[in-house]
Amino acid sequence: MRSLAHHLRRAALALLPLVLLTLAFFVMRHELSELHTGQLLKALKSIPASRIALSLACAVCNYLALTLYDVLALRHLGRRLPYRQVGFASFVGYAFGHNIGMSFLTGGGVRYRLYAARGLTALDVAQVGTFNVLTFWVGLLAVSGVALLVDGGQGAMSLLSLSPGMARALGLALLGVLALYFGLCLRVRQPLRVRRLDLEVSLPTPRQAFEQLVVSFTDWTLAAMVLWVLLPPDGRVSPATMVALFAVAQLAGLASQVPGGLGVFDSVILAALTPRLSTALVLGTLLVYRVIYYLIPFAVAATMLVVHEVLQRRNLLARRWPRGGHRRQEA
Repeated sequence: MRSLAHHLRRAALALLPLVLLTLAFFVMRHELSELHTGQLLKALKSIPASRIALSLACAVCNYLALTLYDVLALRHLGRRLPYRQVGFASFVGYAFGHNIGMSFLTGGGVRYRLYAARGLTALDVAQVGTFNVLTFWVGLLAVSGVALLVDGGQGAMSLLSLSPGMARALGLALLGVLALYFGLCLRVRQPLRVRRLDLEVSLPTPRQAFEQLVVSFTDWTLAAMVLWVLLPPDGRVSPATMVALFAVAQLAGLASQVPGGLGVFDSVILAALTPRLSTALVLGTLLVYRVIYYLIPFAVAATMLVVHEVLQRRNLLARRWPRGGHRRQEA
């Protein structure tokens, strides 16, 4: 039975890249078919090259910040790997998860394929994913809580139709949940046992929880800036309002389970910005944003995964059949 399970695991690992790349091909083809070349070119022409370059730089910094999620998670598990390996697996995992949807499964599948070669088990990868989700929500609680307190249900948060008092109360509640989490990290040091899974889960240390907050808050801020810098200066909201609006729109998109929050995210941003900017301008900006933040990283990640798999196969063949091996045997 163990031999059979081992062979099935190896077969699954071998087929996983093919499945992921097939999904990537169909998702990319679908997303490209949704892009109208004329509209994209028109939108690109309306945005100065300097703002597009700045948006690209923000996207690069944001994906670099995202790789720190895995760094923190692996450190918490006591599994230290070189950053080049962690950064590669994390970037490809997030790029696939953002575009294909069901990030825990698709991003987890990529991580399992890449981390398994480094000695991590499926349980380790699942714990990395769980820790990353926790880090994500730590940042979301902080961003949303602060935004509700400062915004008071107005501006970016007016879409929630909350009175100022209710908005601030909700903001305090969200920050209260965050404070409770930090309190638990400070007080609870014994591992929590999940009996059904025969698994022990330990909470982060207070220092690790603070690192989660810094990394996730940075992630949310940079992601919002990718869109903010594309907007014309005379029609921009403040950076703080943009981060708050971005959090609300992303939360709505996540609730819909649509890859990249397609349609849902755009509708929230459109409803919030159209009083300041024309509908055509906002839609064009969102189109450019989607190419910069989703399609370009996705194409880069898929290419990196293909190159990685080709090199892995070449190295495997080289180990099995060394050059000149037959000649040495004949000699």
